[in-house]
Amino acid sequence: MRFLYSGKTKDVYEDGPYLVFHFKDTVLGRNGEEDSGGNEVVGEKAGKGSVVLDQAEFFFKLLEKNGVKTHFVERVDGRRARFLKAERIPLEVIYRELAYGSFLRRYSGWVKPFQPLGIVEFTLKDDSLDDPLIAEEAVVSLEIASREEVGEMKETTRKVAGILKEFLAPRGLQLVDFKLEFGRLNGALLVIDELSGDTMRVAKDGKILTLEELLGVVE
Repeated sequence: MRFLYSGKTKDVYEDGPYLVFHFKDTVLGRNGEEDSGGNEVVGEKAGKGSVVLDQAEFFFKLLEKNGVKTHFVERVDGRRARFLKAERIPLEVIYRELAYGSFLRRYSGWVKPFQPLGIVEFTLKDDSLDDPLIAEEAVVSLEIASREEVGEMKETTRKVAGILKEFLAPRGLQLVDFKLEFGRLNGALLVIDELSGDTMRVAKDGKILTLEELLGVVE
């Protein structure tokens, strides 16, 4: 394997036609506080990387079972998994079922916590700019993705939302929001990176579940 780079939450290696992710124990947050919607490393939590991989493996398999193509191939060990190598599109596609986190801060005074939304947003994946919102027309004009790809990413994101809600509802849980990344492989789009408690929020009785509490749901 050849080391490629070290990200905030994982180290990435090249392994022939595949990528291998090593999930780290780093915790993301904002202003020094833990927050799955945050974009800065605020500390470490022992065993966190293994928990995230448990969830990512579970949710990617759930998506595949329901007809959503992902780049997940197989788990290697407690911290590592193998993925298809795809051309990453530098966007985060965010689905907001309920108003929470940065959406509340952005529209303070206009929206209430947990207000129903059901919307899809795009952000430009650029840490130096703090991942700003980007309009769909700007995505196309800047040639980040084609108009057809934008439509497909939105459609797939809404399909994923339906899959997650169908899984969570019988367990008394409510989807709040999540973010996806997409890549291109052999002319097709697929969901890449991960889907876990690091990239989604789930609530029970108006309280956001911790990473560990969400693991209890998928085990």
